[in-house]
Amino acid sequence: MEKSKKIKERIKMLFAWRNITYEDYARRLFAKTGKKISTSSLSHKLARQTISFKEVLEIANILGYDVIFQPRSDWEESH
Repeated sequence: MEKSKKIKERIKMLFAWRNITYEDYARRLFAKTGKKISTSSLSHKLARQTISFKEVLEIANILGYDVIFQPRSDWEESH
């Protein structure tokens, strides 16, 4: 998978795993935070890769996921 599609595909997988549509998400987001987002706006942000990290965290939270940074075993420190 090319890098530019990774975030879109990963977010779509989260929705699929929870069996939640963008419309369901928009309703849940509004109920929890009072923020409104249209399904087309969310879809366009994902397609254009303009979704912010804050919005990704919000999606994860609404869908019941945590975003975890985990060290890679192959990382080498540069000096």
